[in-house]
Amino acid sequence: MTAPRYNDAVSKYTVVSVSDSESYLKWACRTLDALGPDIDAHVWLIDNPILPTPEQVTHATAGSSWEHREIPIVNRSELESELERVTPDIVLAAATGPVVQQIFATGAHLERRPALVSGLPGVGLPATSKGMRYRRIGDAFITHSEHERAEYLAVAQKLGIPVELIVARLPLLESTAPPQPQFPRGTPPERIVFATQAKVPVERADRIRILLSLTEYARRHPGCEVIIKVRSRPGEQETHHEEFTYISLLDQLIADGLIAKGELTVAVGAMSLFLTPGTALVTVSSTAALESIDRGLPTLIIDDFGVSREMLNIAFEESGVTGSLADMIDGRIGFPNRNWLVENYFQEPNCELTDSFELLALRSRERQLPDLRGAARVQDFRRLRAELRTKAPAQLVRGYRTAVKPLRRLVRFLNHR
Repeated sequence: MTAPRYNDAVSKYTVVSVSDSESYLKWACRTLDALGPDIDAHVWLIDNPILPTPEQVTHATAGSSWEHREIPIVNRSELESELERVTPDIVLAAATGPVVQQIFATGAHLERRPALVSGLPGVGLPATSKGMRYRRIGDAFITHSEHERAEYLAVAQKLGIPVELIVARLPLLESTAPPQPQFPRGTPPERIVFATQAKVPVERADRIRILLSLTEYARRHPGCEVIIKVRSRPGEQETHHEEFTYISLLDQLIADGLIAKGELTVAVGAMSLFLTPGTALVTVSSTAALESIDRGLPTLIIDDFGVSREMLNIAFEESGVTGSLADMIDGRIGFPNRNWLVENYFQEPNCELTDSFELLALRSRERQLPDLRGAARVQDFRRLRAELRTKAPAQLVRGYRTAVKPLRRLVRFLNHR
């Protein structure tokens, strides 16, 4: 039998992506764009506590095929019926782990099962067992470098998860070869953009230290604008909770007289709007560093708090762009070495993503995918937690987590007796 050609109009395959937050929505839009124009693609949001605001959706879809288009919001209770209506060949669960788990469980129970695919919206290291367990019944997982694939393969093998690991360039990267620095070495930047991240550093004192160092840079380099690029405005939700926001800390430092009003600028919007010639990007571990490198801009990964799994910046180890806040203040902001670029995110573009999706779609249409309904039922307890994650108030979620901790400790104790 001759396999259908998916670039023919009559044999397009259908992909539905389901996202829960701004960062995953951004990744989903660009990942689907990378598959080419000859697919029937749908982008949905699932109603949940970290649902992006209309402004965040605008920023996430900017520059993609979904710019200026309405993104439907699907209630959890409607997800199965909506998927049955569209009958996708592939479901891309572009969401946080607990939500991926419930999307996969829903897809596994459809009359004709679609292929179940997930991935992460940026730098995916370190690879964790917890994250892979949420994605246990998936058919494929998208990584963004050979380094990432090797790390996730080790975790999958340890857990006994038979998932296909795909390497695809991060869709936000536009270069087709390892980028070259587009600035003379030692040239002071005209603007510093600090890309914040919700999860690291955790400590309030560390965040204050960053803000004071950025202020010191502004004072030593008159005429250089220093921007604190945040992902959301006060009150808006992000993928990860942030206890000490840079906006609140900056307001406090200004009130205490340690920073003058106007010395630092707070900005929100698509990162691409800020990464212009003459700009340098500074961050602890944000994927924005890759966007900066992609454009040939000077880039610094702050290492004062460590380059480690805990700081989510282990991928930048031996890159040549790690440095201290003191280095930043002195203007020592560099560019990665070529070996690191090739191994980490800047490999030459390939067809692995499109080829894998075409095969997965064909297997779904031919009903060759394994029946996962039993495996999905095994995870019913975790699926219940995922339901709680998307439907319950945050206070109830925290209370649930507190309540089950003693039970988990008891189960571990009994298992090791």
